[in-house]
Amino acid sequence: MSSWSTKTLLKRTNIIILRFVLLPVTLWIFLSLPALYYAANYLDSWEVFDTSYVNLNFNFISIILGVFATIYYFYKKTSRIVFSLILFLLFLIRFIDIGLKATFQVSFSPIVFRSTSFDSFLITLNLFGKELLLITLVGVLCSIVISYLMEFSFLKSRTSIITLAILLLLATRSTYILYKERHYAFEEIPSYLFAKELLEYQDLLKQKRIKLSDVELQNLNKIGIAPQLPSLSKLKNYVQNRNLVILYLESFNTDYTKKGGSKFENLTPNLDLFIDKSVLYVNYFNAVVPTHNSIFSSWCGIFPELGDKYIRGNPGYSKGLTCFSDILNNLGYIQKFFFGHGAWYAGITIFLKNHSYEQVTDLSQIEKEFPEWRKNKHAWGIQDTDLSRYVIRKVEQLRKNQPFNMSVFYINTHPPFFVAPDCPKYVLDNTNKLHYKQIHFQAIHCVDHAVGMVLKVLKKSGLMENTVVVVVGDTPGHDIQVRGRFLHYNKTLLAIYSPNIKAGINETVSYSPDFAPTVLETMGIQVPRIQSGHSILSSRMDFQTLVAPEFTVVDGELRMGDICRFEEMEMQKIGIIQDNVTDCERRKIFQYLRQWMQSQDSQHILTMD
Repeated sequence: MSSWSTKTLLKRTNIIILRFVLLPVTLWIFLSLPALYYAANYLDSWEVFDTSYVNLNFNFISIILGVFATIYYFYKKTSRIVFSLILFLLFLIRFIDIGLKATFQVSFSPIVFRSTSFDSFLITLNLFGKELLLITLVGVLCSIVISYLMEFSFLKSRTSIITLAILLLLATRSTYILYKERHYAFEEIPSYLFAKELLEYQDLLKQKRIKLSDVELQNLNKIGIAPQLPSLSKLKNYVQNRNLVILYLESFNTDYTKKGGSKFENLTPNLDLFIDKSVLYVNYFNAVVPTHNSIFSSWCGIFPELGDKYIRGNPGYSKGLTCFSDILNNLGYIQKFFFGHGAWYAGITIFLKNHSYEQVTDLSQIEKEFPEWRKNKHAWGIQDTDLSRYVIRKVEQLRKNQPFNMSVFYINTHPPFFVAPDCPKYVLDNTNKLHYKQIHFQAIHCVDHAVGMVLKVLKKSGLMENTVVVVVGDTPGHDIQVRGRFLHYNKTLLAIYSPNIKAGINETVSYSPDFAPTVLETMGIQVPRIQSGHSILSSRMDFQTLVAPEFTVVDGELRMGDICRFEEMEMQKIGIIQDNVTDCERRKIFQYLRQWMQSQDSQHILTMD
């Protein structure tokens, strides 16, 4: 064989290796850098880079190569810019997906699109500014390099035409595979999930007034979800005037505690002591996410699905409803809510002020009073132990103004998790060395310590003798029993202490709209129903099927829902709901509940006018 033939063969071999090995592998590695970062910080590598991930992403790469190799061959100049830009966007989408999972425990979904705003962008910059800059630089540089490799690989030649044909065949095959495996592809390919959820979000934006038949309304009443304004006729008979303390814990599951099923000894010693003297509601689910919606749901017995901008743009939201704190206000309660972070976010301050809180204290006010606490603050706000110190100072003032309703929101267990320097250490055994798990457990232990500070003061001051104390999680946290898994909807902590109620476990299935009437009944205030919420101690026991915007609970089992298109929902009739509810029935139910909310607010405005 001549030297010329050898060189030609070697050159063609190198081109084939470049096109079918080096380029696909380089693309796969580049787009897998976000997953590698996630594995390094939050999971074991084998849990991320499993067979499903590897295969589905190589098929995704095959589609990219098949499409863009063809474009490169015919439109080289245009492709240089377009291919680099698309590669960078795919890379960025994957890192955004990782950021959402690590920080907010959600991936791309309608709630994420609803909450996307300039404020959330500023929070992201504050949390991950340096990381975002590095990610952008890596993404841009790698996109340019890969674009150059693509251009070099597909110079016009006879072999290029053959290669293009092969790549297009492989891309067609990969498209078919991804379609067949689309339910898994959503989990493993973030850009695929992004496109799917964005289309679903656009469908959810469609609004049209619907009217339910009498039969449909009767069917809603049969499951107890048809809203009813609370009956206040018995309030005049209330004479106990017990104080109320609500300690809200960010992202806190029932099974973080000993009685809730934790396998980790002494993780929450203060809460465990409290729960031993309280009623623990072991089947209490969050109906909505994120935090602001959970608070609104708990206070008013409703199912809000609001983005963080909605209430600031619609400050009259829910004013037409009589909610939990409005009832306490009618009974003469002094009401104060304390946050260690900015309660302005998502309009929480506006909501609470609309519902009779005379004082909402958040980060800005606390920092003015105690500027020295800024040195230990984290990305969200002051440390939970400092928040407890602030609250303890206010307890003595409240003792002189009984009855009172004091609420406190602890945030250190919000991902990526924060630990106050003065918290006791919690060390996992040697089988759990992952950094994310260590700091998560430490954050749980730290919040427990901060809550314990307040509980000890309440006990020492004698207030526990005439005070109902509630400890409640707003939304689920990471599942510490199964490594790395998190659920948007799960059993969150709810434990209620009252000096006249026997401690124990309540297994009634319930969710966040039931919070307010349950607390009121525990206080001796007979308001067993607020809108769609029922007291777990009474009327909820008659309605054991729970229907929420994203799930149903039947016989204690949570069943996640799926999408129903707007046009399909319009044609759906709400039938008798016993064992389950269809996705279109679910969407129609909550479309009707939103309309009902709007009508109540409209009537309030007309009355005010």
